[in-house]
Amino acid sequence: MRQHNRIVFRSMFRIRAVDGRSGKLFGYVADLSETGLKLRCDELLEADSVLDLRLRMRDREGHMREAEVSVRCIWSRENAQTGQFEAGLALEQPSMTFSELMRSLRAGRRSADAD
Repeated sequence: MRQHNRIVFRSMFRIRAVDGRSGKLFGYVADLSETGLKLRCDELLEADSVLDLRLRMRDREGHMREAEVSVRCIWSRENAQTGQFEAGLALEQPSMTFSELMRSLRAGRRSADAD
C-alpha cells in the first residue's frame, strides 16, 4: 500500500528530468510522491540502477524550479500504446529542494481545488 498520494500531471511536459552531471534531457515526470516518481523516457532503464537527476519545471508565476534527486530504478518497461519507456524510480535520499518542490506542488493543488 502506498504511503503517499501521487501527484499526476495532465501535461507530460510539466517536469523535465535531466541528467544531474551532463544536463542532458532524460525524460519527463508522469507522477511523483514524496518517495518516488514515474518517468517517461526514450530508453529502457536498467532495474536497480542509481541515477542522479535534476527535476526542472516552471511554476505558475513563470519562475524556474529545480530539485536534485538521487533515485533507484525499481522497474522499467515499454508502454505498448505510446512506444515510450516508463520507469518507476524510488528516492535514494530526499533532498531539501525536492521536499520544497513537493510542498509547493501540494499547496498549489489544494488552492486549485478550493477555487
